[in-house]
Amino acid sequence: MENKILSKTGLMTAAILLYSTEIQALETCFSFIPYAINNSFVQLPENKKFCFYFSNEKTQMSTNDLGGRIIKREGAPNEIIAFGESQLLGLDLSDLKPKVSHDLSVLFPNSSITVYAAPNNGPLQALQQIKKIHGLKSLTNKDIVVGFNFGTDIFRIQDHWNPENFVPLNMTQLNRSFSIPGYHDIILFAARLRGVKFGGTKSNSLKIRRLYFQMGSDRRRQNVKNWLSKLSSSEIKLGKKRYFVLYPPYWYVGAGKKEKTKIENGYFELACKTHNSGIFEEI
Repeated sequence: MENKILSKTGLMTAAILLYSTEIQALETCFSFIPYAINNSFVQLPENKKFCFYFSNEKTQMSTNDLGGRIIKREGAPNEIIAFGESQLLGLDLSDLKPKVSHDLSVLFPNSSITVYAAPNNGPLQALQQIKKIHGLKSLTNKDIVVGFNFGTDIFRIQDHWNPENFVPLNMTQLNRSFSIPGYHDIILFAARLRGVKFGGTKSNSLKIRRLYFQMGSDRRRQNVKNWLSKLSSSEIKLGKKRYFVLYPPYWYVGAGKKEKTKIENGYFELACKTHNSGIFEEI
């Protein structure tokens, strides 16, 4: 009888300790945004409220059950469903700073917004995410935004680009990060040891410009053509209205005059090709 009582007491103690550990983990502000790669694309944690540091400031985010960032606007009559990467996600915009507007809130002031985006989630991965979201929450007759960060996505639309080289966690590790304090930082450290490249702050503009010009205009045009073809046959065509948000390349700054002209030409050429594709109502 005494052993049974001790056994029950032990189980209760373990349960309390586990619960306390999970609460502690949830209350911890992550040192880096928590995100992970699944079998098809890169995403945020699902159905979570979490905090992380960005530029030494706390950023608060909330996600739905599919990992979409929720940006609510009280009384908004419309809803925007957006797909992209970290630029569209808005790493520097915290839910705790309602007076600071997200890019999409400025463009669509009368809409609530759900952003399916994460760092290094390239345009080809976003196509897989679009397919999954539509299978679970139909995009038919929805207003849809597709974001494209020219500074990074122009490389990510290449078929050989692999996001696993830039994403430190898988989904199992991401979920554990919310129940085990300190686990996230350990996995980030281990990922850096493996050579996974993420979260760099050192300027690499010169190197990126070199890679851009090495790619060549013919290859870049073919990559854009292939991506637009896939996008044209994707589920976003079921949307009521479709918008394309194009961000300029950060590595344009510091380029020489001739380089700037070539970069500008490539940037506006993408905008024109996207417009002429007929996929989007507005660019």
